[in-house]
Amino acid sequence: MEELKNKFDELSKNEKLDFIKEIMPEFCKIFSENPQDVIKDMMPYCKEMMKNCNMDMSMMMSMMNNMK
Repeated sequence: MEELKNKFDELSKNEKLDFIKEIMPEFCKIFSENPQDVIKDMMPYCKEMMKNCNMDMSMMMSMMNNMK
């Protein structure tokens, strides 16, 4: 896992975004198999990301809703 992370860190910003887009379908598949567990596992990371971006859950939801 560390090796994968190191390789990811070496990518440019655009390459990182492209990579995330590429793996999103697989993440969605995993999520659909057991949403409660995935949310439980991912929530600490999401909260940290929002904190680092000075954002709360309502702001995040608002942004997502505005993108429709």
